[in-house]
Parts: sequence; structure tokens; C-alpha cells
Amino acid sequence: MSHAPYAAITFLRYEDMSVGEGFYGKALGLALVDDQDWAKVYRISPGAYVGLVSARKRLLEKPVGRGVLLSITVKTREDVDRWFEKLRETPDVELLNSPGMVESLPVYSFFFIDPGGYQLEIQAFTTEEAIAKYM
Repeated sequence: MSHAPYAAITFLRYEDMSVGEGFYGKALGLALVDDQDWAKVYRISPGAYVGLVSARKRLLEKPVGRGVLLSITVKTREDVDRWFEKLRETPDVELLNSPGMVESLPVYSFFFIDPGGYQLEIQAFTTEEAIAKYM
């Protein structure tokens, strides 16, 4: 598949970010690769990340429903569009929006609900700086 993912970020919602930071950053010793204050991303291994999102921040107008959001990262905007077209034809998938830029982030993405009710995002970073953090 030409538009294969190269990274995945599982976002977890925290009422108190310091609890998550203490566990993932200190207890587990994971490297912090992106700090947006209200969202922090830690590297688990090459291509695998865990992100913490403040419950107090309105997340991209699409709240993390069950407290978990899986973001699948692809290389280009065109790859995001290809995934969108593929998922439009997939039964039991609820598309939540069309692909577009995320406000205040260098991310082009769309959100959907899988057949189990979990929220997912297909995303591509749009700046070299953002891409470099996850390569």
C-alpha cells in the first residue's frame, strides 16, 4: 500500500496532566518528543508514541470520546485523502469530518469512528519540523 502509515500515536485524556507526565516521563522514562502544553507526546519505540491530552482543553473540536484516540500517521496530505476515500466505502465506519488542516497545529487529518466505537484519526504532518519529531 503506497500510503502506508509510518507512526501511530495513542492519545489518552488526563484530568491532571502532571499525573500522566510523572508516569510516562519519569516512571517509564519515555522521551518527550512534542510538548504543546495541553498535549504531550512520548516515544515508546520507533513509530510508536503515547500522547497525553488535557481534559481541560477542548481537543480540536472533537473530544476524545472514550478517553482514547488513535492517530495513524501517513507521509502526505494525498495519503490522508486516499485513506478518506477508502474509508468512505468501508461498512460500519462513521466519518466525522472531511480531511482538513487542524487549527493551530501543523496537521492535515480527518476523524472517524471504527466499528467498535473507538475514535481514530488519519493524519499527516505538514511542516518539516513536525515530521522530524516522528521520524
